[in-house]
Amino acid sequence: MHSTHERKNRALALAAVAVGLLAGGIAAGGVSTTAESTDTATDTIANAAAAEPGKLPAVQGLKFTLGDRSVKLDWKKVAGADDYRVYADYSCDTVPNSASSSQLVKDHLGKTTEWTHQNIKATCVNYAVAAVRDGQQGVLPPFGKRVLVSMPNRDHSAAAQRFFTAAPRSGDRVATTRVAPGKDRGIVLARAYIRNKTLFTDAIGDHRSWTANPAASAKITVAWNTSTGEVAAYAHKSCPVGITAPASSVETPPCRDALPLAFVSDAASVGDTSKDPRNLISVSRTSSRGLSIGVSAMNSWERTCVGETCVGPGFGRINARLTLSPGKDTFTASLTADKFPAWEFLRYPHFVQGAPETRIIGFRDQTEIGDLRSGQQSTCTSKGPETLQFTNPMSC
Repeated sequence: MHSTHERKNRALALAAVAVGLLAGGIAAGGVSTTAESTDTATDTIANAAAAEPGKLPAVQGLKFTLGDRSVKLDWKKVAGADDYRVYADYSCDTVPNSASSSQLVKDHLGKTTEWTHQNIKATCVNYAVAAVRDGQQGVLPPFGKRVLVSMPNRDHSAAAQRFFTAAPRSGDRVATTRVAPGKDRGIVLARAYIRNKTLFTDAIGDHRSWTANPAASAKITVAWNTSTGEVAAYAHKSCPVGITAPASSVETPPCRDALPLAFVSDAASVGDTSKDPRNLISVSRTSSRGLSIGVSAMNSWERTCVGETCVGPGFGRINARLTLSPGKDTFTASLTADKFPAWEFLRYPHFVQGAPETRIIGFRDQTEIGDLRSGQQSTCTSKGPETLQFTNPMSC
């Protein structure tokens, strides 16, 4: 039989493991990697369950802010401390390693309660911070607190290439301008497209439904790189249904090249009676550091001109005024536009923790094509947090 003393020791050991798992988190894969740091000294840490008399207590409130292969740490001040030390263990193991085997990555911080770990090459880092007084180190937790380090978002890279780097695909049009740079909230897309709800709209439209693909066809897309201030307007060519395979670069005529693009002062004020044979866009920064966008765009099948004589089905222009207003790391979207076609607002964060990621700010469905000329516009606003799936309809 086990003695009462042995049972207590076993319970304490199990509790320590449980606390460590909660603090460190569980990461999939069990991959172990190492990272280089400017401070490479190591230290043997004596872990104690509680502070001994005269010894500083454990640091509380350790939090993280992720950057490009960097982690900013901040924590609560420990009364009586005159210095702090930061320890790290570069492991994604399911069961975190004991903080006693961690590497000292930064010391001599003084009384500051924050530090940024730069140029991290590991996938996971388990951090622990110790308070120091007169060179004597206080208590460390049994296990570090785990961070999955952020990395560039492949969806952001694809969007940047599509709208700001690569030449447009054959028959497409792109025009670029620039507004003031700002906080890096990634790349935001606002795009109007004809959704394939019926045989007719599929025949004249973009042959798709909702999608987060940066390269998806749309009558008009406005892309904004929030960090650099770059803005691109992109118009896809129009092809009858069945002519173009979305995943193929091989196309069979007849397709109609997109109409030219131009940035003007107030595109949203251009009406359906305008004879301007271009897609018109306007952009400007708002007082809240968001973006105001005006659109007056046309399907390239809308107008066929021989000399000065132009004919077409008379669908009308896609008219819209929209505003992106910042809030924390994202935006709310407000759209006043014709009820046809559909609109979607997407955000591609610059950095993510793992898989590529697209955030859905909001979307609005379409009615009938007659609403392009009806003059009956609707006003819709994104109504809640971003989502990772198309489950975020705007409130109209």
